[in-house]
Amino acid sequence: MLVMIKSAPDTTDGALGLTLAKESGADLILLQNGVYFGQKERLGAVSGAVYVLDDDKRLRGLKDSEMDDRVTIIDYDKMTDIITGGEKVAGMF
Repeated sequence: MLVMIKSAPDTTDGALGLTLAKESGADLILLQNGVYFGQKERLGAVSGAVYVLDDDKRLRGLKDSEMDDRVTIIDYDKMTDIITGGEKVAGMF
C-alpha cells in the first residue's frame, strides 16, 4: 500500500496520513508541504519506504542533510512509476 502526504506535519490531514502509514506498514510519498515529514526525527516508526519529491523539497529550502536517513529523493517520473506500479494507493492527505 502507498500513502501520499501533501499536508504539513502540523495539520490534522498530515498527522492522519502518517498514522495510517505507520499502522499499515505502507510506503510513503511526501510532496508539497508533506516534505517536512521527511526531516530528521519527524517520521517516527514508519516501516515502509519513504520517498520525498525533490522539487517540492528544494522549493521549501530543505537540504538533503536535513532529511531522515530512510528518505529516498525522487523526481516526478519516479513518483509516477511508484504510483502506477503498486497495488493500492490509500489516499492523499
